[in-house]
Amino acid sequence: MYRLLLILLLLAPPLLARDVSVQEVAADAAVVARLQSQVEPAFAIVEEKTGLADDGPLQLVIVGGSRSFSEMAARDGVGMEAESVLGYAIPAQRRLVLNLSGIRDRQMEPIGVLRHEIAHLVMGSTLRVARPLWFEEGVAQYVESMALNELIEAQGANPWVDFSSLDDLDNGLREQARAGQAYSEAREVIRLIVAKYGEKKFFKLLQLMEKGEGPFDAAFENATGDSLAAFEPVWKADREERKSSRVAGFLGSNLWWILLGLTALIIPLAVMLRRMRGKSQVDHWEETEKYFPSDPSWSYTDDEPEGYTPEDPDAWKR
Repeated sequence: MYRLLLILLLLAPPLLARDVSVQEVAADAAVVARLQSQVEPAFAIVEEKTGLADDGPLQLVIVGGSRSFSEMAARDGVGMEAESVLGYAIPAQRRLVLNLSGIRDRQMEPIGVLRHEIAHLVMGSTLRVARPLWFEEGVAQYVESMALNELIEAQGANPWVDFSSLDDLDNGLREQARAGQAYSEAREVIRLIVAKYGEKKFFKLLQLMEKGEGPFDAAFENATGDSLAAFEPVWKADREERKSSRVAGFLGSNLWWILLGLTALIIPLAVMLRRMRGKSQVDHWEETEKYFPSDPSWSYTDDEPEGYTPEDPDAWKR
């Protein structure tokens, strides 16, 4: 009896392990091994941050080259500009594809991208309510939560983009020109929901969607007690506050550089103005000299009075 229990205990971990198949296409073996080791921790982080559990299989494809990734995305029917995409998930096929070339070009941490795409996979497999794109991408960004990736994103000098509404934020995620800032903002919307209503109500919202109790607006109000229309101005006010903090933070952290830059501009400008002033003064003197010469020709004529000497100019009068 004890032997049977011991055998079952020894076999239990393999029996409970997730079925993960990994395919690499011209990818670095060390990176592939590292990502493979992070699959289970990534699923655990998704569950920790969303309350959504998923123990389904996973087909992980890691592609090293941008051209191979573009060709694979086209075969999978992924309608996007593959050059700017770091990865994608197909929940119906339990398939996840990562673009190592794009991740390297953006200097991102691949584990963060793995978490992001696994969050999409879990939401696509568990949630049964249609949700806005800002919510889908916001949750994935919220789960990704890699300090290095957010630091690189902040240093990427994304211009501040105004979004007039949550619907406009949805549109921004679909537009190449505004996508960078829109992805960052979608994460901030989810963070605001968690901060304002608490993690339990955020989990409740996802649980309602998992049960199919929609539509999204109704599920949001049921979980938080506020309508989406009431939440939107709160988000706008928060965004304005962050905008002011961003400007103040930029000025504070770059004060010495700003002063140095101003000094570098002022000194050459002062020299230039001084030269211009000097030239203007010389021009004025030359113009005056034409009409009122300081050394007229008659002052040094040769027909001087008899008896005149430079030592005694009035001697001729006597």
